[in-house]
Amino acid sequence: MNTLDLHGIKHAEVQVLLDQFLWENMKNNQREVAIITGISNQMKNIVVECVNDYMMTCEEEYNNPGKIIVKLV
Repeated sequence: MNTLDLHGIKHAEVQVLLDQFLWENMKNNQREVAIITGISNQMKNIVVECVNDYMMTCEEEYNNPGKIIVKLV
C-alpha cells in the first residue's frame, strides 16, 4: 500500500502534497492508500477534510491512530 508520511510537514503544505499523492494513486488505479499523520489532531482534521472534498472515505488504522487509510474507489 502506498504511504504518504506527513511527519515534519507544515500544516500549510499538507493540502498540496495530499492532492498530488491522491491524484497520482488514483491515476495508477490504487484501491487504497495510507497517510501517516502522527497524533496531531489538527493534521488529522486537515487530511480528513481533504479526503471528504474528494468524496472518498477514510478511517484510522486499527490499533494505530496516527495512520489514516483512504479508500480511493
